[in-house]
Amino acid sequence: MADLPHPSELIPHRGKWLLIDRLTSMDGATVTAEADFSAELVEGHFPGQPVVPGVLLLEALAQTMACLHMTMDSAGADGASRGTPFLAGFEKVRFKAPVLPPATVALKVRVTEQRFGLTSAVGTVTLDGKKVCQAKLTGAILPSE
Repeated sequence: MADLPHPSELIPHRGKWLLIDRLTSMDGATVTAEADFSAELVEGHFPGQPVVPGVLLLEALAQTMACLHMTMDSAGADGASRGTPFLAGFEKVRFKAPVLPPATVALKVRVTEQRFGLTSAVGTVTLDGKKVCQAKLTGAILPSE
């Protein structure tokens, strides 16, 4: 595996809001990453039966897409970012099974189209090789002020 940047080198998320722990591969328009979910992270959802909220799985996919987007043509000639990645939308979201912490999920995002400043992608989340979530994502990089 080639040396890949840490997600914090590509996207602005920090602290508990940086959900992806490591990038595992980047190949053209596809990126894979891993996210570790602890029981403490999801404390209270639900007491006695912790479950990783689906919205966190979607956010982890969006962050994975943002990492790829930031390494594509969105950087200037000097490699500096031209802005901040944002999730613009998601559709056709399906949750196939709950994720019970502690768990490490694999995230895979493949960019399908880039036009008019938007990036479209398909993403999947797997746990132990089984698909637990899938979605179509749209993202954009908004210029820094």
